[in-house]
Amino acid sequence: MQKKILAAVVASMMAGQAMAVTVVDNGTDKVTIGGHVGMRYVDQTDGESTGDSSRINFAFEHKLTEATTAFAKAEWGFDTTNSGEGDFFFNRLGYVGAKNDQYGSISFGKQWSTYSTVSGWTDMFATTGGEASGTYTSFGDELGTARADDALQYNHSIMGLNISAQVQLGERKLSTKVSGIVIPSTMVRDGSYSVAGSYNLPMGLSIGAAYNQAEVKDTSVAGSKDKSKSAIVGAKLEADKIYAAFTYADLKNLADGTLGAVEKAKGIELYGSYQLNEMFKLGGGYNQLKDKSNNAGNSELKYMPVEVIYTQGPVQLSATYQFEKTKVANVDVDDKLILQARYYF
Repeated sequence: MQKKILAAVVASMMAGQAMAVTVVDNGTDKVTIGGHVGMRYVDQTDGESTGDSSRINFAFEHKLTEATTAFAKAEWGFDTTNSGEGDFFFNRLGYVGAKNDQYGSISFGKQWSTYSTVSGWTDMFATTGGEASGTYTSFGDELGTARADDALQYNHSIMGLNISAQVQLGERKLSTKVSGIVIPSTMVRDGSYSVAGSYNLPMGLSIGAAYNQAEVKDTSVAGSKDKSKSAIVGAKLEADKIYAAFTYADLKNLADGTLGAVEKAKGIELYGSYQLNEMFKLGGGYNQLKDKSNNAGNSELKYMPVEVIYTQGPVQLSATYQFEKTKVANVDVDDKLILQARYYF
């Protein structure tokens, strides 16, 4: 049995079938493998070719009863242009759980957050976006807004209503990576919680809101404790060939990769796309993250991407031109062109 599974894994990776491929499905157990290999070229002052956060994932299911299924998933990213510095493989997801047709699902581990069930509505661009919702902050995984670490999560959908709740257990140090090298910090997350709800209307319209709060303390300062808060509301429309979404975020005490440490910020994201035919899709949108702190400088994240995506079988090609209005310390950021190729399996 193990040899058959291994052979199926190798065959699926060599054949490059689109999306995930099921290698075992006997009615009780199910194993699927998915991911993609990608390359990206960015032209912004000096062009560069980079890896595209290629990834591979393994998903498992085991039917416990007719209505209850245990599941697990593990996913790793890898850098196709790695030159020996830093980690070639890095963990993206790793969780276990169980789902019931009547009572919903519960899961534990590193997983897509409760907050992202709403913030992800506008994170739909092929190569950019998702930077103004408070999801992918410098510590989004540790604080519970992105792929949340150490997260215990509950999800349930009933009659168009979707609810999600999450807590992060224990302490976790907040550290950053530069060129794959971990830089330690004295800052520690001391637990977090999240709640989210959305409602799907019959005409393809959904509305939702989410809130995340994390306790953060500085171990080098006695009694130092603060709260990182992220609140978001959004709406999306899925109708035939059209997809459109909007999110608005109110953020406090976040660490943004562009703006740095921000006491208060407001974020707006827009995304829209139109499926021209089976192969071509056009998309466009807007990301703006504004520092609203009392001592705010003149830095602001603001850009407008437009993109065309071509998909044929397992191959996806995309071209994005990003009109930049971003300012960092009174310096304008140049427009950028992003070309990307992915092969899904």
